[in-house]
Amino acid sequence: MDKRRAAPYIWILSAFVVSRILYWLAGVRFQTHLITFNFQFIDVVLLKDRLAESLFYYHMQPPLMNLLLGVLVKASPTHYAEALHVLYMACGAVSGVLLFQLMRRLDVPVLPACILTILFIVSPASILFENFPMYECLELALLLAQSVALARLLERPSFWSGLLFFSLLAVLALMRSFYHLYYLLAVAAALAVYLRPQARIVVAAAALPILIVFALYIKNLALFGVFGSSSWLGNNLPTVTTHQLTREECQSLVRSGKLDPFGCVEGGLAPRAYLPWVSGLKPRGIPVLDEEVKSTGEGNYNHQVYLKTGPMFARAAEQVLLYYPVAYVRSVVIAWFCYFRPASDFFQFDENRAPIHTLDRAFNVLLSGQLREASNPQLRAIRAAGGAVSLALYTGVFLMVGFPAILLATGWYWVRDYRGKSMPVSAARPANRLVLIAFVVLQIVLVALIANFLSSFENNRYRFPTDPLYVALAGVLLTKILRHFGLARRLAA
Repeated sequence: MDKRRAAPYIWILSAFVVSRILYWLAGVRFQTHLITFNFQFIDVVLLKDRLAESLFYYHMQPPLMNLLLGVLVKASPTHYAEALHVLYMACGAVSGVLLFQLMRRLDVPVLPACILTILFIVSPASILFENFPMYECLELALLLAQSVALARLLERPSFWSGLLFFSLLAVLALMRSFYHLYYLLAVAAALAVYLRPQARIVVAAAALPILIVFALYIKNLALFGVFGSSSWLGNNLPTVTTHQLTREECQSLVRSGKLDPFGCVEGGLAPRAYLPWVSGLKPRGIPVLDEEVKSTGEGNYNHQVYLKTGPMFARAAEQVLLYYPVAYVRSVVIAWFCYFRPASDFFQFDENRAPIHTLDRAFNVLLSGQLREASNPQLRAIRAAGGAVSLALYTGVFLMVGFPAILLATGWYWVRDYRGKSMPVSAARPANRLVLIAFVVLQIVLVALIANFLSSFENNRYRFPTDPLYVALAGVLLTKILRHFGLARRLAA
């Protein structure tokens, strides 16, 4: 790579390194305590002493995140958190490179692509998630890597480029339940149709990654009666249904026979709270299923009781949707409100946001349009006091307008380009670019729909991994504007 081509990468990586040093000096630290506090993690003691068994009987979430943590715990029992931090920083740096490459694949000129990439990787939201040992930082890197790998597959179809792409899809499916087996099958089928002359290559490349995900589903079906990577859907449904009922509304539905009494039980409690409601539970001699609390004192949310409560909560959710759907409407409204909040405006970031609050506030005002700031309890108080309309000032006004505008404008240009090119196989480059854009949009829409119709609380956290995809599409639209004024060629150098 000559100096001219290397220059953007040097600028991006230099900005990454300098920003991380400055953020560290400001006081931002890796949130190690969340590894033992957040319910998605298996007890660290079990990861160290009974890793294979615990992963095999882990049902509440896909296993890959805990496998990664377990390997680090076994390799370095006293310094696994530091190793995980290094991995997250590496993912942050790689994500910057991948975002720039994705925009270049989408024909965004070098200078705008470089500026947008640097702006994203030095943002407070990026650094906060990079120091947050959950799925988002890794998911973000995988989404970008998938898009770049797809571009490569479209340009030079081969078994190995296809295997790389589908392996990345499978890794994400083994990490987040958002990405279902059916999603992988749909993508494989669509690519086989689009790359008709290479359809056999696509099918062969997709086979092993898809079979690995399918094997997880079959294992969960055989052990737990769940055909999926997670058993948690039923236990999550109270968030969008019964949790949205007032106490009076819930009790009224129970008295009228429209809701099972269990529907008024709060979701997300520790195992002991649900034991009186279920029967037939016997110790299985497997700690990850039997222990009510972890060694840290936190609840074990992989306890077998949740396999019983999941269907019970699902039944209650069905009753609410049937007899009192207004509760679900409340959930959807809250979900979209949270979705458009700045990504850094998240309750588990309070400690790390404090030393960089001024910078974070500047980013949120100037780039997200968050005119007012308040904690979650304060927002609930404002809503209870009848200030629902004013709540719009506490979300990202620019995001509420900008994100839909980006998707709509992208769709309009996509249809226009599709009609203009008519997508012939011989016009590979223009057609491939449209397929890549469609895939980027698909990932954004998939996450938005699943998050906002099946959750109503941490939706800006769920959205964050797709933020660089929005940035990439914004770069495409900016390029069209620049070309309209004849400026794109000057910036491409």
